[in-house]
Amino acid sequence: MSRVRTDPLVAALTHPTRQTAYQTLSQRDEMSTVQLQEALGVDRYNLYHHLKRLVKVGLIENHRDVGRARWWRVVKHVPLPSMGNTPVTTSGSPFDELSKLTHVHSIDLIDSRGQVGAKQLVQKLAQEYNIPLDLPWNFLPGKIILVGTKKNDE
Repeated sequence: MSRVRTDPLVAALTHPTRQTAYQTLSQRDEMSTVQLQEALGVDRYNLYHHLKRLVKVGLIENHRDVGRARWWRVVKHVPLPSMGNTPVTTSGSPFDELSKLTHVHSIDLIDSRGQVGAKQLVQKLAQEYNIPLDLPWNFLPGKIILVGTKKNDE
């Protein structure tokens, strides 16, 4: 499978943790690593991983160290990429019909690994069954709904 090439800034900001860190830092002059960790609710190792990525693309910087504390600030303000997080309305939609079915299962995809895997699975199934599917590169499913039918036992 070939890799999708995109703007490094957009790619860095499409991850929810990095986007939240960037938004949080954008609202303040500076924040320490501990303050960011508390605001984001992630462990320190995970936070440093995401902060390094934001530094690498030139969005933030570690501008001073005081003792063991590192202080971060935004150095480049950019609009945040849209991830299609607009709420889905279900009135008068196919979801109304789905809710009436008895063999419907919903799988919540809570992490990016599951979301990317689900997207790849859907794309592969669409290709196998010749279904035209034009998903944007930054589409990540939050949930998969499976609809099944009963076999007739005649």
